[in-house]
Amino acid sequence: MGSGTDPNGGTDAPTTGSTTPVLIVGAGPSGATTALLLGRLGIPSIVVSRHSDTANTPRAHIFNQRAMEVLRDAGLESRCRSVASSSEHMMHTSWLHSLAGEEYGRLYAWGNRPARKGDYEMASPCPMSDLPQSELEPILVDEAEKVGAEFRFSTEFISQTTLLDGVETKVRHRPSGNVYHIRSRFLIGADGARSAVLDSIGIGVDGRQLNTAFNVHIKADLSKYLEVRPGSLSWILNPDAPEWSAVGNFRMVRPWTEFVVSMHPAAKDGIQFEPTEKDIIDRLHQMIGNDDIPIKILSSFRWTINDQVAQSWQRDNVICIGDAVHRHPPINGLGSNTCISDAYNIAWKLAYVLKGQASRSILNTITVERKPVGDGIVRRANDGMEDHRTLWNIIGLSAEERRKTTSLMARPEGAALRSAFRQALEKTDDELNALGIQMNQIYWNSSMTLVEVDDCGEPDLKLVNVVKDQVISTYPGYHLPHVWLAQNSQSHRISILDVCGNGKFTLITGIGGSSWRASVKEVEHARPGLVCHVISIGWRQDFMDAYGDWNKVRGVNEDGAVLVRPDHFIAWRCKDLPQEGATKLKKVFNSILPPAEQGDN
Repeated sequence: MGSGTDPNGGTDAPTTGSTTPVLIVGAGPSGATTALLLGRLGIPSIVVSRHSDTANTPRAHIFNQRAMEVLRDAGLESRCRSVASSSEHMMHTSWLHSLAGEEYGRLYAWGNRPARKGDYEMASPCPMSDLPQSELEPILVDEAEKVGAEFRFSTEFISQTTLLDGVETKVRHRPSGNVYHIRSRFLIGADGARSAVLDSIGIGVDGRQLNTAFNVHIKADLSKYLEVRPGSLSWILNPDAPEWSAVGNFRMVRPWTEFVVSMHPAAKDGIQFEPTEKDIIDRLHQMIGNDDIPIKILSSFRWTINDQVAQSWQRDNVICIGDAVHRHPPINGLGSNTCISDAYNIAWKLAYVLKGQASRSILNTITVERKPVGDGIVRRANDGMEDHRTLWNIIGLSAEERRKTTSLMARPEGAALRSAFRQALEKTDDELNALGIQMNQIYWNSSMTLVEVDDCGEPDLKLVNVVKDQVISTYPGYHLPHVWLAQNSQSHRISILDVCGNGKFTLITGIGGSSWRASVKEVEHARPGLVCHVISIGWRQDFMDAYGDWNKVRGVNEDGAVLVRPDHFIAWRCKDLPQEGATKLKKVFNSILPPAEQGDN
């Protein structure tokens, strides 16, 4: 359960208005992370949620490296890892007749393929992990409250009105029915796939709802079936499955005693069937392959598989993020991870505007930067869903088809069928070892990045499998590559990401670039409140290039500079030290971070 409490005792609601710089609707991964990051930057917020507490089911669980980097920047990595399952528990995804029965195939998953382990280790200081949403949300809420966020659960959004100086939002305290208003400079809609906030600003949603699936949250000791083949997902393709649950999977929550079991109908457009508890238990025993396993059902619920993206993420002082604007199946485990990255993008921008350190115009980059990312993960997740359906169709979705298929696969004349099945199985590697789609968030055409006219170093993405391989570059708009640094021979190594971020810009230079420090000081003097950290990497500099990797990826000469935004994205780079460094740098900052103007809201 979350630590957030109703400030009015759970039965009463405020009868007079509240004010806050930022009102956030939704206390899930996107909303709670936004509140946490704003609080760390000195911006208080109020978070309202129609639910009575944090997530009561595990929901999202695959936690990728890019998302953990955000929480690492917020100082939460160790706390999150303490309640997460390690990558070893996520080693495989398997396809079986039943947990106790015949195995049809397996793949290494989530960076565990031996040939890919080095790629994942080079990509980030954070490993892959399995962190159920029901464990993550209480941590986010607790830590956000420590830095000034106020959470009001059981409080639902009703409507909002644009004001000259912000937004007035009407909310209802559900237990009491009391209605009141909250005034804020900005309203953040982080209220999920049926976002009332997005609807309130009249932004359309492209795409459609595809079908429904059925989830059951259970406790059952399945150790003897999974310890020999550890993995976060085990797909069950047995031929006797009922049509309402033709395909299912066991998704690990806690190894190997707690699971969410997802059941998919045979028809793509769904089957209208409401299973009884006996139907569910019988189907679970069938999927396990053992009727004697004790099963405790914790909850069951139906959910919708979507293929939808919002046409824009914002209007005036209302900004929507997370599942409100990108809605998709759980394939690739991109949902909550992208929600957290959404929050990382908007929080520092809001803070800079609210503190008067930048023009409100920088908020116009939110849709420009994040919508292509959100649209991309929706495409990938739905492509991945189709890859699974291809696999299901090959093996057959009806009992008769599947018996014939599995029988033929075991005979010499089934060679072509076995090959087609294995090829379809291998295609799901685009889901299970998709380092690229996790890490390649690229901000093209943003006014908050600046490319020098002579910088011809943009990566050619046609040469890269952007789903499976990370693009490593310091070209403006790309994410700062992870490399290991050390202060001296007696210090522990640290990631370059750890010396950037924390709400500040960072300028990285090297030998011969010492005058950049004076240039930065001039910029800071001209822009009160702006902080730009300067670090130098190289021989006898602030940090050693521990393995020589920065030298390989920096993309500039030693006396050049790479300017990193507070969210670890490259804002600008300069190949060499210019003669008028301070003048140059002032122009850069005025371009990517325009100063606040009187009347900015």
